[in-house]
Amino acid sequence: MLKPAQLYAQQLQEENLKAWYKPENIFWNGGTGDSQINLPDNNYDTHNFVSVDKNDRVVGYITYSVNWNAMSADSFGAISYDKGNLVFVKDLYTAICNIFEKYNMNRLSWWSYVDNPAIRGYRNFIKKHGGRECGYLRQYSRLQDGKLHDSVLFEIMASEFSR
Repeated sequence: MLKPAQLYAQQLQEENLKAWYKPENIFWNGGTGDSQINLPDNNYDTHNFVSVDKNDRVVGYITYSVNWNAMSADSFGAISYDKGNLVFVKDLYTAICNIFEKYNMNRLSWWSYVDNPAIRGYRNFIKKHGGRECGYLRQYSRLQDGKLHDSVLFEIMASEFSR
């Protein structure tokens, strides 16, 4: 179930810390290290959610910045702390639907590293639900593996989104 991250701040920080040194999570933070998640005390400029299972355990985190003037949800990011958990997958889909249907945003965008295993899912998602790859940056960022990685920008317009 999708909940405001601020209600689960301590549990979220603990899960985030556990993820710091897992090689499969190097694509999450986009740099040579990790840090605590900075949860704001409002929802003006960012929306921050956790995905919790039936035992009220945090299984994932979803965040994006909000540009109310452009009605745009940008820098969308998600990390699963329990890989393969269907609760998280459903909550991720709910968060995306809410962007267009509940918050009436006009646009959703996010970046992904080309060699992030999740990129396959992103490409399948935009193929099925609308959207496109609209930018490509070569050797954009050095990650914890010490290598430079290419990055792709994805976007979905409200007029393109299909449930």
